[in-house]
Amino acid sequence: MYLQKLRQNQILESEFVFCFLSIKDPPMSENVDSSQAPEEVSAENGNESVLPYRPPKQDRSQQTLDRIATAALVLMEEKGVEKATVAEIVERAEASVGSFYARFAGKEDLIRYLQENVWTDARERWNHALAAEAWEGLSMSKVVEGVVGLLLRSLVADFHRRKVLGRERGLDPESARLVLSFHQHILSTVTPLLLDRRSEITHPDPEAAVSFGYRMVVGAVREFLEMEDVRAVSRTGGADSLIPENLGTELARAWSGYLNPEAERSGSADHVEVDFFDPWA
Repeated sequence: MYLQKLRQNQILESEFVFCFLSIKDPPMSENVDSSQAPEEVSAENGNESVLPYRPPKQDRSQQTLDRIATAALVLMEEKGVEKATVAEIVERAEASVGSFYARFAGKEDLIRYLQENVWTDARERWNHALAAEAWEGLSMSKVVEGVVGLLLRSLVADFHRRKVLGRERGLDPESARLVLSFHQHILSTVTPLLLDRRSEITHPDPEAAVSFGYRMVVGAVREFLEMEDVRAVSRTGGADSLIPENLGTELARAWSGYLNPEAERSGSADHVEVDFFDPWA
């Protein structure tokens, strides 16, 4: 059991290092179409891939597909990806085996479909939250505070499902592509917001500081989530969460201080939390 847990931790650490180093900074002239799904983005890059399922043509068939997807996610969270069988999934979904194979060639295609759905949904909710806010007139520190708050909620939402669908199966290329596509997209939306306040950034390389700060925040949030998840699995510790209530505030302070230490020191005394729209609530 100890060696198995050690191996799992090594896989998690390897994935984090891989993703940390592989997130590419978006070109400043790049226009990102946030409505694109990961498959469409891949096709534009010359790596066109076939859809992992056969899209339904009727509302009734779409409802059946939705039930299968929901049941599969729940079962995979409960039992793990490998142990959840097609028979159990369709039984939980109150569907038939025939309806499953009308949409998917097998469980691997279902898994890929679920991966795409989870990460596409995360992108859409991020876009919705970002577009719902009035960023104009906010200082650099307030923008950082808002971005960190949204990022924290985005990474917390469905964390376990993303972990089950991705990490449990190892760092396969498809999972890696979806993770990196998500973070590249988020960084491409955050970077212009902060560089619009370039005059408030004293770091000698503002673009690098924004990019590094993003990675710092993502890494810290992931570490806290991993600790919380490990504690839940091991059933150790008390009832209190390991994720502090002020995590977002402290991460925003760290990022702002990295961009401009003087601004953070002068603004820390009258710090007021920004109330942002929350599509994850």
